[in-house]
Amino acid sequence: MGLFETNHPFKGQVFKDIRSKCIKAGSLFKDPTFPPTGSSIYYSKSCPADIVWKRPGDLVSNPKFFEAGVSADDFSQGSLGNCWFVAACACLAEDSKLWRKIIPDSEDQEWGEKNKYAGIFHFKFWRCGTWVDVVIDDYLPTRGGRLIFVHSNTRNEFWSALLEKAYAKLAGDYESLVAGNAKDALVDMTGGVGERIDLHDYTTAEQRKDLFRILKHSKENHSLMSASIAATANDMEAELACGLVKGHAYSVTAVKKIKLGTGLFSVFARDHLQMVRCRNPWGGTEWKGAWSDGSAEWKKVSDSQKKELGLTFDDNGEFWMSYEDFCQYFTSMDVCHMINRSFFSIQKTWREDKFRGQWRLPDRCGGCGNHSTFLQNPQYIFDITSDEDELMISLEQKDKRVDKGKDNYTIGFSVYKSDVNRKYRMHDRLERVSSGPFVLSRSVFSRVKFTRGRYCIVPSTFDPGKCGEYVLRMYASNQLNLTELLHDEPMPGKCCCFTRKRSQIAATQITLVKAEGLEPQDAGKTADPYCIVKYEGGSIENNYKEDTLNPEWNDRVTLYRKDPYKDVIIEVWNHNIIKDQLMGICTLPMEKPHQYTGGNVIKGYNLFTKGKEGPVQKPGRLWLKVYHTDNMAVV
Repeated sequence: MGLFETNHPFKGQVFKDIRSKCIKAGSLFKDPTFPPTGSSIYYSKSCPADIVWKRPGDLVSNPKFFEAGVSADDFSQGSLGNCWFVAACACLAEDSKLWRKIIPDSEDQEWGEKNKYAGIFHFKFWRCGTWVDVVIDDYLPTRGGRLIFVHSNTRNEFWSALLEKAYAKLAGDYESLVAGNAKDALVDMTGGVGERIDLHDYTTAEQRKDLFRILKHSKENHSLMSASIAATANDMEAELACGLVKGHAYSVTAVKKIKLGTGLFSVFARDHLQMVRCRNPWGGTEWKGAWSDGSAEWKKVSDSQKKELGLTFDDNGEFWMSYEDFCQYFTSMDVCHMINRSFFSIQKTWREDKFRGQWRLPDRCGGCGNHSTFLQNPQYIFDITSDEDELMISLEQKDKRVDKGKDNYTIGFSVYKSDVNRKYRMHDRLERVSSGPFVLSRSVFSRVKFTRGRYCIVPSTFDPGKCGEYVLRMYASNQLNLTELLHDEPMPGKCCCFTRKRSQIAATQITLVKAEGLEPQDAGKTADPYCIVKYEGGSIENNYKEDTLNPEWNDRVTLYRKDPYKDVIIEVWNHNIIKDQLMGICTLPMEKPHQYTGGNVIKGYNLFTKGKEGPVQKPGRLWLKVYHTDNMAVV
């Protein structure tokens, strides 16, 4: 399930093949999988009789796919409640590289003499880890000879209406596009990573500062953003005194920190302004507060100074406002992060690890951590190889709205510290390091910092027994080596060490809790200690702790052993650039392995080194928790 398909033909329809057949037959394509009937518009009610499906050539004499290129003005919402989709498209129109992803062969789809018109078009969308190619005919819903849903302000331009139809086909029908999140549409059209930001979660000055940093950096990396003001059923589309409209999704087109001089802006007490530029895709109403067009602040700035400071905007619903006002009025944001993975870039480069998986019965849909079945979910391990790394984690479920209005699941993920050598599925939980918010949403996103070590991430639905598909994507500065844990325990016969019967395989868990009073080496005052656990010809090394003689690791190793009576040796070493130095050894006698049944009991062990006349005790003690079992189902 870890492989990602590309260019998958939706419903098995291959654009080039169908188009060639239509041209050869001299006929126009009529899509049997999404027919021009009421069922393609509504799933919950009958279609009004006055809605007529017409091709563009029936509406205008000179239809065009594009008229003067792509712009945000190509999208007027119409009578369908899909402002989230319209706002996403307006964001997309800003970047030609992005919209070319969803409109393949755009020049070949244009009406014109060199292209043989066959009434067929196609668009590409990213859905749950797969790029799908959606074929449509060009019958569009009309009333009174005009398009009733998304349309361009230029009457003979039809690419936006055709794009909406392809997206409706992917969703099942037009009605399934009513109400949604702009981030989902942005992800579908770019393959980026979606994040929902609740601005009310950022209340302190430090939190607001950090959010501005994230938004500015994301915008510099061509991420797409929209913002909205929460509305209820009673005040949907209500206009506030400041000119903003509740329930509308505004495109965020720029996030800037503007340095101010001593002349023109000497009236300001601050050294700089944090500014946000927005666009209302519908026009008509606009921001009326500070820095609005014609405001006192704006009149103080000459045209040349506006250009120099980057304070530009168009006259089609775009406006500037201070970041402070932005956070005061807007309640949420949808962000589609465009992750930079190019090594030939001056911006930060992210490494991507991803898996597509399933929650399935009977053993892979255990619900959230509130349930005893939690560890029956899919499990993945990953490694942080630097002292600290910031991760972006995205979990996205396959959209269930295509099933005639079904709700998506409440989903989330939990990250636990893992055994240093974890290779098999967890059956008990170590420290929980992070938990993505469980929300009723198509996707969840989290940005978390991790220290060096191995971790286990468990994606899950909130309730057990919920089956579905998902894609897990993780981004970090270094490769994470994301790996799915498939087996519950070592498989007999797969390794020479485990050719005996399953009942004869024993497991010993050792938690390297800490060490105290270690002796510094070479007259040094400190050390970088770590441990090597040796058993039956194998060894496991944990991560070192810097600059301490009293390290606290809390690292666990799990040893699967064919000989449970053979002693386990633990060596404490000082990490050095040139040569590591041995600081002491302790031996766990295993002649009675079942003495180690109290896995939560911490016990101190003396350290020794080899001397000419026998073991020599060293300063310091090693504190361990040891647990031994023949039952693989609990480790």
